[in-house]
Amino acid sequence: MATLRHDRRTGNWQIRFYWNGGQQERSCSTKKRSKALRTLSIVEDTIELLKSGRLTMSDDVEPISWIVSGGKIEKKPSKNGRSKDTRFGKVCDAYLEDQEQKEETTLCGERIHLRHLKKLLKSGTPIEIIDFDALKDYRRRRTRQKHHGKSISDATIKKELVTFRQVWMWAKQNDYTKSECPLIDDRQRWRIQFKKPNTREKFKTWHEIEREISRGGLSDDEINTLWEGLYLDHHQVSELLAYVGKHAAYHFIYPMFAFTAYTGARRSEILRSQIEDFDFEFGQVTIRERKRRKDRSGTTRVVPVHPTLRSVMEKWFAKHPGGRFTIECPKKMLRRKARRDWTGVSPNQAHHHFDFTLRNSKWTVIAGFHVLRHSFGSNLIRSGVSSDLVAKWMGHTTMEMRELYQHAFPQDGVGQISLLK
Repeated sequence: MATLRHDRRTGNWQIRFYWNGGQQERSCSTKKRSKALRTLSIVEDTIELLKSGRLTMSDDVEPISWIVSGGKIEKKPSKNGRSKDTRFGKVCDAYLEDQEQKEETTLCGERIHLRHLKKLLKSGTPIEIIDFDALKDYRRRRTRQKHHGKSISDATIKKELVTFRQVWMWAKQNDYTKSECPLIDDRQRWRIQFKKPNTREKFKTWHEIEREISRGGLSDDEINTLWEGLYLDHHQVSELLAYVGKHAAYHFIYPMFAFTAYTGARRSEILRSQIEDFDFEFGQVTIRERKRRKDRSGTTRVVPVHPTLRSVMEKWFAKHPGGRFTIECPKKMLRRKARRDWTGVSPNQAHHHFDFTLRNSKWTVIAGFHVLRHSFGSNLIRSGVSSDLVAKWMGHTTMEMRELYQHAFPQDGVGQISLLK
């Protein structure tokens, strides 16, 4: 009636049986034959009871998972009397609907994590039967995947599993499951061990990166990592902004680049900025933060307005299309549906216009707005500005981040070391 098959790829046992006119297969979520045999016995007994009429299956359950569980998985009644759908995909959807208090950028990240989790763990799998073996298999399969030619790192996988844990905790609080999260042991420690990350390298100049690449022997992932640590000197920043000014498809793009280059603001901070944050009378701009204080929904820091940035923003505000946000795209854009309201620029839109503006140029190696942020901090340190003041302007929260900007440009060190007698 039912048979077991050992999956050499995952090491888990699979159970096969016929139901509703077709062959069904599900993982037993175990590498131990003894446990798989118990699942086999449960499936055979459940099917026999269903066929004899001594057991009935509700219409609101997923049949195959219900049979494998021995008829124990049911939709749980909610407070309003309606049944709760305990399938993992539905639980994730319900979780997201209940997270209105979170920042949109945070929700965007969680949606991406859950998309991968639902794909590999299967949306139709009841949350109660997702166990530790399934999560280990998830980690293994994600490690083998690539994104834009780059392998998925342990750091990324851990973030996805952190989101999984948050969903599980929410599900338990809302009576979707009574079980403890399989990621955590009795001592509240992670059961999956991740590789310890290397110490983050100092940022490097364009010349240093090209020289290292020219030696050969680097993988595509290693080359991409090098370019992510790029910082530009004063002349390169000016050259980049000049290029953007000539090739930007819309007026809001150049101010977006200049904003980062002369304040060191993060992309999210640029998109959150409002026109009223610029005070040209006192020569300062207020940056709306989200990362510095975990006990606050938002904080601010103040950065002096660079003369070049002041000129750029005054010209931009004179032709600003409308709305309260500093960076706002027009309601009508080429090959896009016209918008009705002023909603600012989304992270995905900003990323798209960044890449589109720099495509087919030498600047395509720049990984994102964070390169201009690195350059802002590095150039200030080189110019003699104190590290405390740079940290204040950039909103650094850890000593590790401060230390990344403590290097000097390579050519600066020659004059300093020559002082040694």
